[in-house]
Amino acid sequence: MNKTLNRVDYLDNIKALACVLVVLGHFIMSMDASNIVPYNSFTEWFKDTIYLFHVQLFFLCSGFLYIFSVKRKNNYKYPVFVANKLLALGVPYFVFSTITVLMKKLAGDSVNTQADGLLHTLFIEPTAPYWYLYVLFFMFLIIPPIKSKKGISILLAVSFILKIVSVTDILQDISLPYFITGLFSYSIWFVLGMALCVFDFKPLKHRTIIGAAALAVFTALSAVRYHNGIENKALSFVLGLIAVIGIFLLFSGSTIKSGKITQLLIKYNLPIFLMHTIFAAGVRVVLAKIGLNAWYIQVPCGLIATFAGPAIAAFIMNKTKYLEIFLYPTRLIKINKE
Repeated sequence: MNKTLNRVDYLDNIKALACVLVVLGHFIMSMDASNIVPYNSFTEWFKDTIYLFHVQLFFLCSGFLYIFSVKRKNNYKYPVFVANKLLALGVPYFVFSTITVLMKKLAGDSVNTQADGLLHTLFIEPTAPYWYLYVLFFMFLIIPPIKSKKGISILLAVSFILKIVSVTDILQDISLPYFITGLFSYSIWFVLGMALCVFDFKPLKHRTIIGAAALAVFTALSAVRYHNGIENKALSFVLGLIAVIGIFLLFSGSTIKSGKITQLLIKYNLPIFLMHTIFAAGVRVVLAKIGLNAWYIQVPCGLIATFAGPAIAAFIMNKTKYLEIFLYPTRLIKINKE
């Protein structure tokens, strides 16, 4: 397995999978909201099921790489680290959130969800999918890079308690900032990723088989949950935990090399995550404006725009160099001093 600073091959593959699932989830929701695709029980189950674990996978990978990178740095400095994360996450967050709000304002009634005010969206209630960047920054800001097994066990217990508070809606009548509710809901996944790095499950035999079995159990239980219309946050968390651990074990234990499509998804993972809703919504609105609203036109055109659009945009931005700052600001701006 090829490992370099800040890179772990199987985590790249997991992030590629998570990105595809996030994109498909948003795409299916947009097709449903626009009444372009008629009701289909399979796509409804698929959408309902992936929301149990796809964003959670992103947090898990981020937590794992947090510890993985810190362990390999001899001069880790908290202020420098936070400043770099503010730059790396903040620039794309502000840029693409602003573009999304402006597009929604310009499109008017053609969009599925109307935009709130720009300042409200940026600072009070982030829009999808950029809320992930917003919450992730506060995780880096607040959660210390604990590398000891005892320390990470305590941190895992604390994050589990926060999740219980979130699941039981104890604080539902209290108005809390968005990043606080995000920390309560998602810090467990970030810390779990940290724990998986600290405890190191590589010696575990038959990881692939265990992971595949866990995913089989998850699929069966999620089907029962959907069929019976069960809405329970605690059950959703348990199912998500089974799926996330299963995927981690399956990918970390696999020796299958990434194909060309997977490599492209890995290469353009961030641009696709940042721009897929912009391109998909843009194409959907344009096609609707010219009267091409049939599902057999909207779906293939939308899917192509969803994946190819961001990749082409990222390629062009990379060639123009300074436009790439909107995607990868730390490549052009270096923060080295405390």
